[in-house]
Formats: sequence, C-alpha cells, structure tokens
Amino acid sequence: MSWWADFMNSGLRLTTPILFAAIASLLSARVGILNLAIEAKVLGGAFVAILVTAATGNVVVGVVAAAAFGSLIGFVMAMADRLGVDLVVLAIGLNMLLLQATVFFMRAFLDGVGTYNPDIETLGAVEIPVLSSLPLLGRMLGGMNVLVYGAFLVALAVVLFLRTRAGRHVVAVGDAPAAAASAGINVKRTQLRTLLAAGAIAGLEGAYLSVGDLGLFTRNMSSDRGWIGITAALLAVNMAAYIAPAAMVFGFAAAASIRLQEFGVPGSVTQFIPQGAALVALILVGVRTTSRQSLLHLWRHSSRIRWRTRPPTQPAEGNSEPAPPAPTRQGEQP
Repeated sequence: MSWWADFMNSGLRLTTPILFAAIASLLSARVGILNLAIEAKVLGGAFVAILVTAATGNVVVGVVAAAAFGSLIGFVMAMADRLGVDLVVLAIGLNMLLLQATVFFMRAFLDGVGTYNPDIETLGAVEIPVLSSLPLLGRMLGGMNVLVYGAFLVALAVVLFLRTRAGRHVVAVGDAPAAAASAGINVKRTQLRTLLAAGAIAGLEGAYLSVGDLGLFTRNMSSDRGWIGITAALLAVNMAAYIAPAAMVFGFAAAASIRLQEFGVPGSVTQFIPQGAALVALILVGVRTTSRQSLLHLWRHSSRIRWRTRPPTQPAEGNSEPAPPAPTRQGEQP
C-alpha cells in the first residue's frame, strides 16, 4: 500500500495551489464580483515571493509579500469596480501584463530568460510528531510544508466564516446588494475587504509554487492553475463546503497523470487528464445550470397551465339574446 500512500501525498500537494485559487474565486463570487484575475495574482505572487526571499534571506517574509501583492491586485479590482470599469477586460489585461512583466524583469534585471533560480531556503517540510509515527497515515499526510496544511485550514475557516454575521453580510451583498444596503450594510466596504482577502489567498498560492518546495521561478509558473481554480469553484457551485473536494478532483487528476507515466502510458495521453477533468467539470456545471433554469421556468409558469378546460358558456333559459359574435380579422366577413 506504499504506492497508494505516495499517490495520496502527491495528490494533496497538487491540490494545494488549485484549492487556494478556488477559495479566492469563491469569495469573490459570493460578494458579487467576477474575479478573473486570479491567474495574475498567482503569477505575481510567485514572482514577488522569490524576489523578496532572495533579497531578505527570509522565506516567511517572501510569503507575506506574496500575499500582500495579491491583496494589491484585489484592491485595484475593487477600485475599478467602483469606477464602473469592465472587470472582465481588466482581468484579461492584468493576466497578460503580469505574464509579460515577469519575463521582462527576469531578462532585464535577473540575467535569465525562462528561469530564475537563486540560492534560497524553501519552506521545507513540517514534521508532526504524532502523525509521523504512524506507518501509512504518516507517509500519506507527512512531509509537506505549512502551506499544504494551511490551504485546507483556510478552506475550513471559510466554511465557518460564512456562517458568522460578517459572512452572512458577504453573502447578502453578493445576492442582493440593494437589499443589503437598505439593511445598513456597507456594500462597497464589504466588497473591498473580501477582495483583499481573496487576493491574499491567491498570492499564497503563488508563494507555494515558487518558494514552497522548488525555490525557483519559471516563465508562466502558474500554468493556468488560476483558471483551474475558477473551474473548481464553479464545480463546487461556489459553496464553501464543497470547495476542497472540488479542488481535489483536479489535484488527484494531475497526480494520476504523473503516476500513469511510470507505467509506460504516453505523456501525450497523461497530460490531457487534468484538462479533461476541467472540461468534464465545465460540462457538468453547464448541464446543472440548464436543468436548474428549466425547472425554475416550469415552476414559475406552472400557475398558467390550465389543467381543466371550462365548457363554453350556454345562454340561460328564457334569454333569447344571442351570444356576441367571435372577433374576426380585418378584411374577413363574419
């Protein structure tokens, strides 16, 4: 069963970045903001984390800097929303800007084209005394850095947060901002705080990619994990209780693609597994949405369905007045 423990360990590691992105997407959606700039936050967070770590020699400072950079992008989106800027266009621009900006800075200042590999310390593995002594469970859940455990703890914290009064305010702002404002909730402030938190969580994903285990930065290091996180949030229908299992679908799909290569499966086939999982998830979301809309349409119009047709009205006895003639179209004879 050692191969199964190794597979579970690899799946949890690969789930971590997707889970961070999914949580960021969920929080933005629950507060009523379409946040498609998660890819930019992840990539920028990874770059800032390794730069700050290399400059200070402290990986914790680099992780905090990555979270701060993600919050900065969240602040930009919140201010743009107040100004009425199209957030979809802004997000696409930010994603393209961060991708090219990281390449430019590596080429201009870091003497690299596709990879920046400074001599830094990574976060390293966290050893839990009780867990490491267990033979199978210790191999399955041990030997991972703090951000792996932190991702699942953040997912649990979001579940609990949305049950609090402040969390209900976030949901109210996302569902009905006008009603929330009439109830005394500051809509703009709630959106700003939530976007700052979502940006910080996406920045932690970037820190996990660069200084979590590898200790380097490569061009397009996020590798569409921000988009996969958005897909995971859609698969979880933006429900906090489902966000971790939805992210694990993609994380373990990536782990399976790596494991299958050890059995001689061609790489062209295994590389399609994560993308195939994303495609299937989007199809399921679309089918669910269509079915739900059809059911709602039937429910709303069910009162208009005539279950029994009434018989034509007959003239009463003794009343010789004829029934009024049926209306005719213009130009026709009655």
